[in-house]
Amino acid sequence: MIAGSIVICTHNRAGLLARCVRRALDEARACGGELLVVDNASTDDTPAVLAALSAPGLLRVVHEPRVGLSAARNRGLAEVQSAVAVFLDDDAVPRPGWLRSHLDLYGAPVVACVGGRINVQLPVARPSWLTPPLEKSLTAYDLGEPTRRYRAGDEYPCGANVSYRVTVAQALGGFSLLVGPRGRRLLQHDDTDLCCRIERAGGEMMYSHEAVVDHHILADRLVPGWFLARHWEHGQSGAIFHLRNFGFRRALGRLRWHYRPHLLRLPYAPREPVDAVRLLAECQRREALGYLVGLVLSLPRAHLLRRDMTTPARGLAA
Repeated sequence: MIAGSIVICTHNRAGLLARCVRRALDEARACGGELLVVDNASTDDTPAVLAALSAPGLLRVVHEPRVGLSAARNRGLAEVQSAVAVFLDDDAVPRPGWLRSHLDLYGAPVVACVGGRINVQLPVARPSWLTPPLEKSLTAYDLGEPTRRYRAGDEYPCGANVSYRVTVAQALGGFSLLVGPRGRRLLQHDDTDLCCRIERAGGEMMYSHEAVVDHHILADRLVPGWFLARHWEHGQSGAIFHLRNFGFRRALGRLRWHYRPHLLRLPYAPREPVDAVRLLAECQRREALGYLVGLVLSLPRAHLLRRDMTTPARGLAA
């Protein structure tokens, strides 16, 4: 079995971190791997929590001063001591066998990425308005059984449960600093951007139904306002992603054919009792508006967005 390093990037999540780290340490022990925690400029009790969890020879902690998940993940890629980096969110808890299920799929050198299943765990009773389409905003992810190669039309893996062959991810430029969460901003598409480059370069991606994590959702996210903000930021980062990877004409085409119907909808301000159908429609409208604004704001720097897209695809068979 190929060697793997678990990477947890964290920023001011001291209250959640211990549970995630303890379970990740169990997985690392079972596979002879390591756990690397990237402290992304935390200002809370994160250092103290990690010091109390000390596991010499198994747990390492590094500090990344640039705030942003992509910066932290790139630091993780640079620091790991294994061929595969397996990323786990600090609010996700892996189930037994999770790490092995990732690593078992890297037998073929062409495999560059493996995504796993993500089950959402809510801290309170499910709100009546939280429908399956909205649950995707909480990174619920399941392509169904069995474990298989990714096919055209599949959603790319989610960052809460994904692994990469390190040489491939680095050869393709790593995670773009233009997308992904940064501080209070909920920008997304960081893993989507890297997976798109992997696929374009001929790397193979696998889905592991057995590599399962439970994603524990914070209670303050279970309000309509959080979902509205999440969709707005998804639209903005989506515009950057499409300009970077497909150019202006394709990005404009997505606005015209995918988002235009949502732009024409009437606004909805959620009030109790929340209308589930109208809330979903408003989230889609906010995402469409975010995409439009993101496209307009990004056009003056479109050439800069695509600057790193010509990075040579070295290392795909390393």
